[in-house]
This record gives sequence, structure tokens and C-alpha cells, in this order.
Amino acid sequence: MSEPLRIIHGPFGRVALLLLDQSMVLHAHRVSHVIFKEGGPDIQFGVRNREYVLSDKNVLLVNAWEPHFYEHRPQSQSTVLLALYLEPDWLRDVDRRFAYSVHPRFFPSSSVLLQGKLNRLHSDLLDILTDREGRSLQAVQGLIADMTGELVGKSPRGDVLSAAGLVGSIAYDIRIRRAIEAMKQARGLTPDFDDLAQRVGLSRPHFFHLFHKQTGMTPATFSSMLRMDLSIERVSSQQEMALQDIALDLGFDSPGNFTRFFVRQQGVTPSQYRRSVQYVSGEGR
Repeated sequence: MSEPLRIIHGPFGRVALLLLDQSMVLHAHRVSHVIFKEGGPDIQFGVRNREYVLSDKNVLLVNAWEPHFYEHRPQSQSTVLLALYLEPDWLRDVDRRFAYSVHPRFFPSSSVLLQGKLNRLHSDLLDILTDREGRSLQAVQGLIADMTGELVGKSPRGDVLSAAGLVGSIAYDIRIRRAIEAMKQARGLTPDFDDLAQRVGLSRPHFFHLFHKQTGMTPATFSSMLRMDLSIERVSSQQEMALQDIALDLGFDSPGNFTRFFVRQQGVTPSQYRRSVQYVSGEGR
């Protein structure tokens, strides 16, 4: 079983240090995702339809909404990862170059070399994750902003990324936007996709084809992404609420099914995640 070593939440999103020993099914995030390998054997991550080797020589980049997966292969040692999940609203406020962080081509490449300034920033961030005394919000956010700048380069590339215009995250056909809004309103419950297709004026086959064409994932995978985001929010921020109550509120018929869903997408259990979460404050060094 995988084990979260430390997780920091803040306005920037979240940063996690994770001992990975568990497969993760095809899933996606509404946020940009940056992954470093910190120890153990090299592994392979799938991004869309291609697998990439992740070593201590490179960093893996996953755009918002981009489907990805990890198939664990039994090894003598587990791999330790440092993973960043970057909130688009925060990035947009930090630097105009990051205004299109929700675009599926924000990171032009899925893998880049870990060298120079990027490597130094990575080392500084790792120091914060392993420093139990904590650091200030400003220190964490400054490192993440600088790191993002190194990853996307000097040019805003707005002419490329804004070509389709952004509507609520990504430019979609109006019918797909309505479907996505309805899925968000469901607050974690899986919708009836036949009914949803009918509500937006599409046949089921056309709805599934158009949804996959525009988002790169099926409606079910997209719905699971929204459900996972809400699960993480509830597990981490509502510490006084029992996990079984959260499971029922999110439409799971048992706490065990909620745990299995969480593990398949995050690699750790809800209780492990909750125990590891810390919120970085605006105080301190």
C-alpha cells in the first residue's frame, strides 16, 4: 500500500510527498500536475496514450484535464514522488504567463530535463516538505511560482493558448459546457448519462463522442475527476466529519467503496490522506 509522507495544502493547491506502491487508474485533474522522483527505482507514467519514464533526471508534466495513469510493477523498493497540484486561479493571479494554466497545452511537453535553476528550486521545495517545523506561505508560493515559470518558459504563448477562447476552464461546444456544469452541480454524485445527453440535446452516442473529442476523456472519467476533487476537499478540510459520513454524502453505498475509489485514483486511503495533510499558514519563517 502506498503511503503519504507529507501533504501541504494552501491557496496554490497542494504538494505531496508520497511513497508509491499502488497502481492508479486512468484519471484526470482540473489542475496542472507536476511530478518529481525523489527516491527508489525509475517508474513509468502514462499520459494520454503514451508512457514516460520518470527518473531523477527529468520531471513529468500533466496538463489540466489530461488523462493519466500509473500501473505499478512489483519491485524490490517503492518509489518516492514529489507531486504538485497547482490551482489555476492562484496561478492566474501570480503571473500573466500562467493565465492559461487550465488549457490542455499549457505545458508544451510531458517530460523535461531536471537541470539548472529548475533543479535548485526543486531541491528547495523538497527541503520544505521534509522540514517538520514548517515554512511560511510566502516561501512555498514563491518557490512554486518560480518553478512554474521555468517549466513554461519566458513567453506567455497567449496567442496559441487563447486561440479557442476559454470558457470556464476550456473552450467547449455549448452543449458540452452545459453538461459539465450539470456534472459540477451534482456535487460528487454520478449522473445518469442518458438523461444528461437528452438534456443537452444530443443522442447518447453523439454525446459520448463529442465529450471525448473535446475533453480527451469519457464523461465517466470526467465525473470521477470532479468526485475525486470533492472527496479530497471534504477529507482534508472537514476533519471533524467521519469518513463514513463523507462517503454517504458523496453517494457511495459503503465506506469500503469510497476507500477503494480513493485508493485507485490517489494511491492512498482517505484516512492516510487525512492524517498527512497540513495547511501552510501565512505566519512563520
